[in-house]
Amino acid sequence: MRLHRLDQSTLGMRETFRPIVKGIADEELVGQVAQGDKQALSELYDRYARPVYATGVRLLRDSHLAEDLVQDAFTNVWRGAASFDPKQASFATWLYRLTRNRAVDLNRRKRVRPMSAGEEPLSNVSGGPEPEASVDLWDVAKALSRISDDHREVLNLAYFEGLSQREISQRTGVPLGTIKSRTTAALKRLRQVMEVSAVKEPRRE
Repeated sequence: MRLHRLDQSTLGMRETFRPIVKGIADEELVGQVAQGDKQALSELYDRYARPVYATGVRLLRDSHLAEDLVQDAFTNVWRGAASFDPKQASFATWLYRLTRNRAVDLNRRKRVRPMSAGEEPLSNVSGGPEPEASVDLWDVAKALSRISDDHREVLNLAYFEGLSQREISQRTGVPLGTIKSRTTAALKRLRQVMEVSAVKEPRRE
């Protein structure tokens, strides 16, 4: 699964997104987005587009609608960043709720069109199949946003795109041995971040 960049025309932009905002917390990035910072939005997109897509596939059972969900979710982040309150929820929790609500709208659209052969209706998109798995997915995504770029890259490719270490090596051009050691270090660091987050912030969903 390869995600496309945001549709810049939807956001009234002409420049190409180039994520250069690194090492900044999600909540600070949202504040910058509220001030019209496109690079901050691009960084949030890089951090969270995959879990939004994966959540869309799980809830909607339609890869095309899941791609629409990614576009809509980050358009709403751009438009609604000023309403985000870090005292009420983390960015990951806020985006998860926004994503799920938008999935409900897309599911209604799906139900009013004729179903293709092999499609099955989704009886309850608000919870979705395996809702706890969805939340765990976002716990991982939030933790990934807080580790180094190299570590995040290998885990994103493995966790959200299902690539083997050899495939990650081929995709990135990094030697296989380096990918193996980087993955081991990344998993260790991810575990540490998730343990700290679990202590600091109780689950809100």
